[in-house]
Amino acid sequence: MTAAALPALHRPGPRAVALAIGLAGLVLTGVGIIIDPRQAYASWLAAFAAGLSVALGALILVAATHLTGARWFDPLRGLALDIAATLPLFALFFLVLVPGMARLYPWVGAPWPANRTYLNPPFFLARAAIYFAVWIAVAFLLRRWALLRSPEAARPPAGRERALAAASLPALGFTGTFAAFDWLMSLAPAWVSTVFGVYWFAGGFLGALAAVAVAGFAASSAGTARARIGPDQAYALGALMITFVIFWGYIAYCQYLIVWIADVPAEVAWYLPRVRGGWGTVALVLLVGHLALPFLVLVFHAAKTSWTVLALVAAWLLVMHYLDTYWIVLPQLHPRGIVAHWLDLSALAGVAGTAAAWAMWVRERGRFRMRPPAHGAAAAPRGESRGAAGA
Repeated sequence: MTAAALPALHRPGPRAVALAIGLAGLVLTGVGIIIDPRQAYASWLAAFAAGLSVALGALILVAATHLTGARWFDPLRGLALDIAATLPLFALFFLVLVPGMARLYPWVGAPWPANRTYLNPPFFLARAAIYFAVWIAVAFLLRRWALLRSPEAARPPAGRERALAAASLPALGFTGTFAAFDWLMSLAPAWVSTVFGVYWFAGGFLGALAAVAVAGFAASSAGTARARIGPDQAYALGALMITFVIFWGYIAYCQYLIVWIADVPAEVAWYLPRVRGGWGTVALVLLVGHLALPFLVLVFHAAKTSWTVLALVAAWLLVMHYLDTYWIVLPQLHPRGIVAHWLDLSALAGVAGTAAAWAMWVRERGRFRMRPPAHGAAAAPRGESRGAAGA
């Protein structure tokens, strides 16, 4: 019997496939921590930071559209909230890094680090706990309130959601910036860049837009999306994607230009291994693949109104975002050039596969558990249905 003839019940679904890939990656990474811990922790940090920035970017996207009243985003809000709902999983992923802190960060265990008041393990872990507490609380409340209004979170946001979005956006910005300083920039504690948090945000927000585009294409192809997901949503997402492609390139150029003009040894030392040899080739690949090619495709109106083209560009941008994070992290371990390692793939599979399975699981669970009863006004929380309908 061919695979096509098998009953659909016996075919592995996307969530099962993603979970299998994720579990295999986690097991292999666990083996790698035993046999090559420094490489394993560095590979895990690259995959973790790339995935976390996408989840955090999705949360910021939801909060921003709440404030701007972007009605085109209504049918896509549930998908973005499902991506943001992976933040508790990333909190667990962060715990994997804790035993390897001394192998990643040179300031751990240093007798007299220059900025020891800020860079010390207890304060480092306390700040991480605060970051995740803020992110998870905001994501949980926005998703819960949205699902209480409608099973697909597709209605306009209510007043309390907009109020929380307004209050949380500054907190999300500050915590995201300092998380980038803590987890990525402190890999080289002598290096300082005040724009680095914006750089990490730009890549993560672009990755979040790309992830929503891929999820929207998959949902519409499977027939599970609302009929309102159409060319208008694709065009708006494509317009935002090309905007943040340019913004990412602008921030990356500004950071490099300022370091090059100032010519401060401690700052130049961070860039030198990343613009020479194999890492220099990666930098050129990012210049073309993360900036030039997506811009040249998305500049066309037809590309922005086609879900197929948009999903292809979005998938490509997700790959480029991981490569960008890889280019930030791994030169600290291999400054003389690229050293391809199977742990890079296992860490990426573990993070991406498990996060995708988690997002699909919370989507199915949310629609089942939170679907309002089919009795008119009783489907919405008290005092919310009328305000949401008139928003």
